[in-house]
Amino acid sequence: MVINLHWDDIIYKIQSFGGISTYWKEITSRIAKNKKFNIYRSGGNEFFRYFPVPSCADIFHSSYYRTPLSIKTKNVVTVHDFIYELGFIKNLGFQLHIYQKKKAINTADAIICISENTKKDLLSFYPHLKENPHIYVIKCGTSFSIENTPKASKRIIEMSKVTKDRYILFVGTRMYYKNFESALIGFALSALPKIGYYMICTGSKFSISEEKLLNGLGLKNKVFVIEGANYEELNYLYQKAFALVYPSFYEGFGIPVIEAMSCGCPVIASQTSSLSEIAEGVGILIDPNDVKSITVALESLLDEKIRNDYISKGKARSKLFSWEKAAQQHIEVYEKVFCL
Repeated sequence: MVINLHWDDIIYKIQSFGGISTYWKEITSRIAKNKKFNIYRSGGNEFFRYFPVPSCADIFHSSYYRTPLSIKTKNVVTVHDFIYELGFIKNLGFQLHIYQKKKAINTADAIICISENTKKDLLSFYPHLKENPHIYVIKCGTSFSIENTPKASKRIIEMSKVTKDRYILFVGTRMYYKNFESALIGFALSALPKIGYYMICTGSKFSISEEKLLNGLGLKNKVFVIEGANYEELNYLYQKAFALVYPSFYEGFGIPVIEAMSCGCPVIASQTSSLSEIAEGVGILIDPNDVKSITVALESLLDEKIRNDYISKGKARSKLFSWEKAAQQHIEVYEKVFCL
């Protein structure tokens, strides 16, 4: 039995690195080696991201909520989060995104949720799906490992000279819901800046408002950004970091949490959404609305015994999350959908 599978790679036109792009790259690269599938891939221009995709395959699976034009083609949908529906993002296209996602969910032959929390949110927004037997929770994995010794790039080496590898890490975008401001204030109020610690951020360069905040907190020479850090640079940063600070108000999964734990980096994360699901008992969970809780968490890790305990627990937890396992679970979903 060979299944004709159509993958829609539109996510790479929307987001080139991290998050959903990471999920899609890791899953598809593994399944592509399986001879059970005859795989066709398409991407298209971002302008057409809201349009249905012509497909005559047995199964269509979009990286970002597009649907097949033909009703004869089975549709698999991955639901990552409900960040738009919950009001955390309200840009020009948010209503169009919600409409497209609703159409994808309501026409899906199978729905994959990347966490139990995402499934809970799905059933909250779509209560008519509660009896649907074709909703599957498949959690993300990580390709990072403390066993890997990444080669430091020139800019990472220069950063290491400045920070002496005494830094906390903030990974990803700094949109409102990521709660970067609280991470900064929590760091500023802690003892860490006074005893030679820094903060390194990945993502885009600081905005004017972020620069003003840094100056106001007296952190101008204590917080740096590495723009567009690649996988090897990130692996290095995780392995050397004092801790990852991840105080998001909401996440669908939170891949950086697993990445950090797998690299022996202690995690400070919000006790909200999927983050408590992933890090409970192995990371320090904080209230994202309470800056003081971030400060207390950071200072608690100055105790080497406490920090080593979180490192050990985090590494053990990270082994439960595997892209190989996730890819196999996707294959099982495809096989079930093919037989519907």
